[in-house]
Amino acid sequence: MTTRSRRRGFSRWAAATGALALTTAFIAVPAHADEEEEGEDTTEEQYVEDADENTLVVATSQSVENWNPFMQIYVVEHTFRQLQYEPLVRNSAEDYTATESLAEDWEESEDGLTWTFHMRDDATWHDGEAVTAEDVEYTFHILAEDEVISARNADLVELIDSVEALDEHTVEFQINEPSAGMEIIDQEIMPEHIWSEHEGNWNEFANDDFPIVGSGPYQMTEFETDTFIRYQANEDYWRGAPEFDEVVFQYYTEPDTAVAGLEAGEVDLIGGLNESQLERLEGQEGIETNVAPDRRFMALRFNTGAETIGGEEFGSGHPALADAELRNAIHHAIDKQELIDRVRGGYGDVASSIIPNVFSTIWWEPSDDVRVDFDLEEAERLLDEAGYEMGDNAVRVSPDGDPLEFTFGVDAGVPERENAAQFISEWLDEVGIATEQIISEDVQDMFDAGDIDMAFTGWGINPDPTYNINRQTCDQLPAEPGGTTTDAYYCDEEYDALAQQQQLETDEDARAELLAQLQEILYTEAPIITLWYPTVMEAYNSDKIADLTTQPAEDGMIMGQIGPWAYHSATPTGEGDTGTNTGVLIGAVVVVVLAGVILAVVLVRRRQTADDRE
Repeated sequence: MTTRSRRRGFSRWAAATGALALTTAFIAVPAHADEEEEGEDTTEEQYVEDADENTLVVATSQSVENWNPFMQIYVVEHTFRQLQYEPLVRNSAEDYTATESLAEDWEESEDGLTWTFHMRDDATWHDGEAVTAEDVEYTFHILAEDEVISARNADLVELIDSVEALDEHTVEFQINEPSAGMEIIDQEIMPEHIWSEHEGNWNEFANDDFPIVGSGPYQMTEFETDTFIRYQANEDYWRGAPEFDEVVFQYYTEPDTAVAGLEAGEVDLIGGLNESQLERLEGQEGIETNVAPDRRFMALRFNTGAETIGGEEFGSGHPALADAELRNAIHHAIDKQELIDRVRGGYGDVASSIIPNVFSTIWWEPSDDVRVDFDLEEAERLLDEAGYEMGDNAVRVSPDGDPLEFTFGVDAGVPERENAAQFISEWLDEVGIATEQIISEDVQDMFDAGDIDMAFTGWGINPDPTYNINRQTCDQLPAEPGGTTTDAYYCDEEYDALAQQQQLETDEDARAELLAQLQEILYTEAPIITLWYPTVMEAYNSDKIADLTTQPAEDGMIMGQIGPWAYHSATPTGEGDTGTNTGVLIGAVVVVVLAGVILAVVLVRRRQTADDRE
């Protein structure tokens, strides 16, 4: 079809750039904690105005690394996109199915290759300009033309041939193959009149001219690094203005301090609780707790052989981890239920796949003849059969003569992962595998460089898991050493073929079967060993919040939703100050006076870690 000269068709662009479109680095650059010189006084206090009854204060331990929505990776950045921008179609709060957003309705052609979206005429940008089909076309122009951004969206770039605004409120997508993924096309739409000023340099655009212009229910207006993020309600939001005038995300490094803030009435919503914090809050007057299944997984991943897509090996990873038999033996040596009980207080489910069991229609559960149970004797048997003989120092040796001594990267300052690593290391030691734990703030960087053997990883998964399925394909190997969008440097032709098939399959049952085969390959090949699906543990100030929406509606979560549902629906009680709220206290050191006890609190940014990604 004929398109504007500024746009190259998606598939034609992908073909021209070849592997680069699929392998340009997707690097999660974690935040570095501020260094303090010895003797330096860092007890500076900063305050924002007292939080009134129409300000919703949310505790967070994450920092925004990048305000460019195309370049974001962490959970707090995911929340920014959900509040700030709107896609054409959203996952519903009720059950994750498709529901309207900027598009009121849409239709698919008989051959499945043309999708037409009819946009609402009452959506505006935060600066008052109308949202039009031209903005949609321009957003996908960015995805097609920017090599870095395109690599992060390779599955979408390969699928779409062209995008054209037919009129002010109608946009047409031509795709190369029928795809079920088009029904919920949830790419956030950007304002052309802002982003066109950065033509050709979109991935370098900081997008930090506050207030940021979007079209969502809230507008990000103010930010202080490691301190707070402030959003103002969008009074012209097409679904109706939010009930709370402001949402403020306040930074806490110490979880117990955030809990104390909730008890004091200084925090209104908090997530990421552990079992002792949850028990502490349950039954307290004015506090409601919420426990729900999460859409995340936690896993142990291996450096199965760091190499570029061109075959150049790099890093110092142990060569034995390329052996699936060794990885399966390690799988048998990990007691997942024990980890859940001892590390998470029993809050979580044993994991078998990167697709969480909350998505029951596509989740795969291993049959009895496939399931890997905790069995140290079986682990030893597999190691013996694969030729890993026990050495004199109780450490096995590979057939090539290399001792099985693995470096184990553990994210610093995260007790859950540090404790889990200790259990795993002790179990591996029992079967003759030695580990050297490297507790560091740079685990992600070291894994990307191929310089550690094992590490934790975790992701939030969408109802369409294509992105995370594709992270395990050969195409995700890095173009150059040190940058990668792969989770474990895994590459398998059978897996790749199935991954391509599932993306194009439009029959739900047939697609579920393909996804089951993919999950079984990852389970039996074990480049990643999924450990648990966490349980969401969160709480809110019921003296201040009268009502809010969970996702899904039944047994759903509040924070971590796909969409702005909880924040848009949250309704103030109107009761105002509870008498204990001394205002929002924000800064490097905050002193909270509560019932005569002085709690000294250091608010320093926590390093983004393996399961912070979205």
